[in-house]
Amino acid sequence: MRLSAATVAALLVVLIAGCGGDDAAEPSGSGGGEPAAKLTVTVRPDGPDGPARRRTIECARLGPNAPESACRRLAGLTADQLAPVPAGTACTQIYGGPAVAQVRGELRGKPVDARFELTDGCEIERWDRNRVLLHDAPRG
Repeated sequence: MRLSAATVAALLVVLIAGCGGDDAAEPSGSGGGEPAAKLTVTVRPDGPDGPARRRTIECARLGPNAPESACRRLAGLTADQLAPVPAGTACTQIYGGPAVAQVRGELRGKPVDARFELTDGCEIERWDRNRVLLHDAPRG
């Protein structure tokens, strides 16, 4: 049985939506005076050798009560959501463009070192899921 790309995409959306967690269990700060988020985000829209757009996000707390808009947008984001696509995952063979990105630092007390590409449907979905950090993927 062959599945169309649209069917596969719809199934991925349903699966990901069912993987939600309990946001109340995730603290919005790490306590002890440490920031809830300290991340360096580097996006290279033209590929690994292209010019970099870099920004640093540092938040004492995350969520609707955070004073900075970037920190409010990170309310539901966890380090686990930045994890790579598991090896062996079946992905649609759709190229999303040359853009690459890296997110390094700490989020809610967990270390982060995540790399992003647009090499297939899984990676495009992962980029889109983390758009709050990466913004829209430049498609080329």
